Amino acid sequence: MFRSTKVLTGSKALEAIYKGVNAIYQPVSKTFGPEGKNGLIYRTLNRGNRITNDGVTLAEAIEPKDIFIRMSAQTFKESCKKTNEKVGDGTTCTVILGGKLFNEVYKKLNDVQNQLIDNNQGVMTLKRAIMKSANFVKEEVKKVAKKIKTLKDLEKVAIVSVEDEELGKLVAKMAWDVGVDGFIDVVEGYKGGIETEVIKGMRFPAKVPAKAFVNVPNKYELQAVDCPILITNYAMDNVGEFAQSFHNLNTSKLVVVAPSFSENVLINFVGASKNGFFIYPVKAPSLRTEQLEDLSIYCGATFIDKNKGKKLQTISKEDLGFIEKIVVKDTEAKEDAIITGGKGTKVVNEKGLGIEDKIEQTKPEVEKRIEVLKGQLAETRQVIFKKLMERRIASMGSAVGIIRVGDSTEAESLYKKLKIEDAVYACKAALRGGYVKGGGLCLKEIADKLPEDDILKSVITEPYNIITSTIKDIGEDIIDPAEAIYYAVEHSAQVVANLLTVDTIVAEYEDMQIGEGELEIAKMLREFVISDKINKGQIKESYVEQYRDSLNGMTTDEFIYSQQD
Repeated sequence: MFRSTKVLTGSKALEAIYKGVNAIYQPVSKTFGPEGKNGLIYRTLNRGNRITNDGVTLAEAIEPKDIFIRMSAQTFKESCKKTNEKVGDGTTCTVILGGKLFNEVYKKLNDVQNQLIDNNQGVMTLKRAIMKSANFVKEEVKKVAKKIKTLKDLEKVAIVSVEDEELGKLVAKMAWDVGVDGFIDVVEGYKGGIETEVIKGMRFPAKVPAKAFVNVPNKYELQAVDCPILITNYAMDNVGEFAQSFHNLNTSKLVVVAPSFSENVLINFVGASKNGFFIYPVKAPSLRTEQLEDLSIYCGATFIDKNKGKKLQTISKEDLGFIEKIVVKDTEAKEDAIITGGKGTKVVNEKGLGIEDKIEQTKPEVEKRIEVLKGQLAETRQVIFKKLMERRIASMGSAVGIIRVGDSTEAESLYKKLKIEDAVYACKAALRGGYVKGGGLCLKEIADKLPEDDILKSVITEPYNIITSTIKDIGEDIIDPAEAIYYAVEHSAQVVANLLTVDTIVAEYEDMQIGEGELEIAKMLREFVISDKINKGQIKESYVEQYRDSLNGMTTDEFIYSQQD
């Protein structure tokens, strides 16, 4: 479809970028630090408004009406969105560094007597200067970073992020327990408080297909201990296919994970138990192929994949995995199944012998799989896929933590949920990349080493200046994840350096929204009424602008009365 466009160039384009950057920078910067204020933002789908001081959340809600300013604001937002993707923390600091840098350079670009660059020739030189300085600062942050060695160190990180000592210690303890490869899910709770749970073993979405298989009724659970396991993406709807091969497996019990089970198959499973064959069906309709492969590797099983031609009739004992325990909740519960002690977690040597044989040993299959997934995670850019990958890694290699956040009001629980999410990400970042002095002090000390003419010298002191304007002393307990700091520098510098090279903005003409045509008609009618009243002497010309401003809050008669001396 053909779309017409409109263009801004030169100083007008730069002015639009300036307004777009500050549309984000000004409100977001007010939320920074221990005395930072909150923002009240709308939420779609009638979900109620939200109070937050999370930088990226507030930035995402801001959409200026002017298309050129909006495009500029959206581009500037990319800095904090990238930091959020990488670390999950440090987004407000990213906005502050970017906003400060752009405003300083913009002021110099508009100072005719102190022209910083030749707009036609020197803009790329400016960009390179910014990136060179940013890379230096980033490496300096890495040099001074210290590893997290104790839970107490991690607690300091979490407390600064969540701004609550009790919650900070809770988050830090969970992050410490699940480890750097673990995954912590922060979800809405419904009991009015904070609940936590740490699951050791592999966790995946599944349920019991029928109540007849709930063998621990007081907990509404299916449990199986020390049991072989079969994993497939075949729908279990043919009794004959499975029964034909079952008797060749030479086992008295078996866990079967499949997307679905027909009623006839389940009836036959129940009947088999009367003959001493115990089959535990586990229904997992939402598992994707790669997740079933993860599960198979954890359990040491061959994945019976219908897409690769493997048939149920031909399965053998070698295709089965082995687990120490599985717990699956009843169909009415929405909790994941948990497997512990999978065969794939055990160390075996190259010849497939047990660890008691004194032969060079290799890594468990699970660890090999995790290394592959970590490589894929590093290449993944979409947040939703990154989180899915992190869950897969955590499910296989470590523990999974759950924090359920509730409170007396939805507004407060949502506020806490975002703060706890920030603290979780901060802890994970600190475990990966260590920590540095907080409160902007790390960047302030690096700035002191930079030459006086360095383009970032005054920029990277801004977080410190904001914080010390409200508090006098930054204690030793105030620390930040190193990753959050150096990614804030890197991403803010990248986005601003690119924005400064823009001399032309091309935007599409937007379709008129419902009601905008009527609004334009109303404006024309209003101007006609004003002109008519001036001609009739009802409004003095010197009061016309005041009258326009008053139309939303005062009737015409009230305004005419207010003009009288």
